[in-house]
Amino acid sequence: MKAIQFSSAKSFNFGEASHQNPEWDGEGSEFGTALKIGVLANRGLKIAESMWQPTADYLSAVVSDRQFTMVPLSFDDIHQAIASQAVQFAIVNPGLYVEFETQFGLNRIATLKTLQLGKPATEFGGAIFSRRDRLPMTQLSDLKGRSVAAVAETSLGGWRMAWRELVEAAIDPYRDFAALEFLGSHDRVVAAVQSGQAEVGIVSTHVLEQLAATGALDLNTIQILPPPAIVPSALPFALSTRLYPEWPFAVLPMVPRAISEAVTIALLQMPTDAPAAQAAGAAGWTIPLNYQSVHECFQVLQVPPYRDFGRTTASFALAVKGSHDGLWDWMVETGRTLFSDRWAALLGYQPADIPPHVDQWFDRLHPDDRDRFTQALSQFFASDRTQWELEYRLRHRDGSYRWVLCRGTLQRNYQGRPYRMAGSHTDITNRKQVEDQLRTSKVHLQEKAQTLQATLQELQSTQLQLIQAEKMSSLGQLVAGIAHELNNPVSFIYGNMRYLEEYAAELVKIIQLLKTHQESPHLQEEILDQLDLDFIQTDLPKLITSMKTGTDRIRSLALSLRNFSRVDEAEMKAVDLHEGLESTLLILQHRLLPSLKGLEIQIDRQYGDLPLVECYPGQVNQVFMNLLSNAIDALESQFQPLAYGVAGGESSTKLVPKITIQTVVEDHEVVVKITDNGTGINPEVRSRIFDPFFTTKPIGQGTGLGLSIAYQIVVEQHHGRLSCQSAPGQGTGFEIRLPRRAGWAVTSQLSAPELAEAV
Repeated sequence: MKAIQFSSAKSFNFGEASHQNPEWDGEGSEFGTALKIGVLANRGLKIAESMWQPTADYLSAVVSDRQFTMVPLSFDDIHQAIASQAVQFAIVNPGLYVEFETQFGLNRIATLKTLQLGKPATEFGGAIFSRRDRLPMTQLSDLKGRSVAAVAETSLGGWRMAWRELVEAAIDPYRDFAALEFLGSHDRVVAAVQSGQAEVGIVSTHVLEQLAATGALDLNTIQILPPPAIVPSALPFALSTRLYPEWPFAVLPMVPRAISEAVTIALLQMPTDAPAAQAAGAAGWTIPLNYQSVHECFQVLQVPPYRDFGRTTASFALAVKGSHDGLWDWMVETGRTLFSDRWAALLGYQPADIPPHVDQWFDRLHPDDRDRFTQALSQFFASDRTQWELEYRLRHRDGSYRWVLCRGTLQRNYQGRPYRMAGSHTDITNRKQVEDQLRTSKVHLQEKAQTLQATLQELQSTQLQLIQAEKMSSLGQLVAGIAHELNNPVSFIYGNMRYLEEYAAELVKIIQLLKTHQESPHLQEEILDQLDLDFIQTDLPKLITSMKTGTDRIRSLALSLRNFSRVDEAEMKAVDLHEGLESTLLILQHRLLPSLKGLEIQIDRQYGDLPLVECYPGQVNQVFMNLLSNAIDALESQFQPLAYGVAGGESSTKLVPKITIQTVVEDHEVVVKITDNGTGINPEVRSRIFDPFFTTKPIGQGTGLGLSIAYQIVVEQHHGRLSCQSAPGQGTGFEIRLPRRAGWAVTSQLSAPELAEAV
């Protein structure tokens, strides 16, 4: 397929794509054999039938297995017939064709070769004439102030061709003519000029010559306004306008390609002397001409289908202005492109600076976008799509480039070839700049994320180290307590071992001497007196009892240590919380007894009747250890020996440091309260005591994780509650609330009787 060539040496190959419905492709065997040809009866139904029925008969004879019928239709009827697809083919004038092509997708397959004075012609124009004896006419401006007669407002050769020339010469016939009358036929227009009813007449080419051939008009009595210099013509007729293609033979888009191709071949092969050609007053048919000139004529005149072409209503103009989009309309086959004022303004130009050609668009493409644009457009033309969208850059008048979002709609002919495309350009430069900034920010954020990830890993490592340090701190208290508790019984046992050894040696010696001097009673009594047997008999039982007490103490301590750690109980089970409290107190015993400074902390046990509680014993004991240790730390930092009258001093208040442990059952919860009688905590500190790493202790003496870990154990692991009640001067109390059984959150939603039974 031939590529569309542009003056800037750019080409786009449209490929062989078809825009027809797939079910209509192929041979069209299921389409039907009876086909109708709608014909515009512009000179009456009978004349149309006599002119075109032979053409229908010719096609029926030439195209196998098809029967063609000619249907003459008025202007109104043919519009309805094509809109409803009541006919499959149409023979209409060029003006109606471009309207139907735009509205209904009608496609030309051949153009009529009319016989004008015995000569074939595929183009025609309009003639502007007057009586030679009335007024001289050398240019269009000579028509101002004159009375003019034309055929009809919709007649292409009898009015619109001349109207276009007037408009482009800045003449408004509805304003500048003294009178404008449409008489309905070419003969009436000629008669009106001859009689003086009108000063100027407008008819199609060859009308004047045909009347002269019949003797109805003397050509020497009229003068013709010369045609535009840019329109060459080899026609032997009077001509005042551009030339336009003759009537087309067109096919509706639903007709299968195989049928339209067969009809096209038959028309092109029609002999010039065939009855069908003679009846139509033609020399047959030729390949379809380009009807773009008719489209352009109607665009200039702003008549259907281009009633508002190049202009907008007030509301639409406001909408377009508000969108800030530039509009364009590209005639693909000729390259002619109309640009809106906004399109020019987007690139810094005035509308007059942009000629109406597609090169104005393509020449401004960014060099880096040209290949991408060309490839995308070629692929789009080769496809069966109609909607286009692409982003690229166009050069601004100041040399910079603007990013635009291009959207468009493509129109194709019956062969699927693109012939027209229209759309808009939206300036997206700011959006692209933001996207670039976002991409840059994304890179920076990714770098920061990587840094944060590394920092997070470092923090996690530090957290693990701090948690380990907290564990080691608890372990240190545990070890210190064990060491202190073991030291007394072990020291006592160790100290008594020497005396036990001496007593045992003495007893063995006595036994040996007694055995040796069995026959000397006097000597035995003397030996017993020397060894102080009475003292040994008195002191040895005491020594053994003392050592047994020490070993019992060690055994009790080991049992308490086992109960505290619960290393063999990793799963949740029902336990006695009092055992955990007592084990913890035993481990902390060394901090409760009088110290070197004389400080002694009293423990007030207010134990209630507690049921067994389902929990993780080791974790709960860890909570007891943290809370009791904090209470002891608070009391040690507050109380001094002289504050309560020991070791050489008397206090006026005689306040004794004390920790109260209270246990009760409230509804379905077991409550453990640990309260000290210290100075209390101010509200600012109390609101943060459960935050990780928060501590009021001097650097190196606390990690700030003890209460945080306790909170996690009670709330997250056991679904309980841990709270603190404290005020300055009123001491500090921690309240632990644990559900009696695991999963109590579900049980607690039972009805009242069920809840009572569950408790």
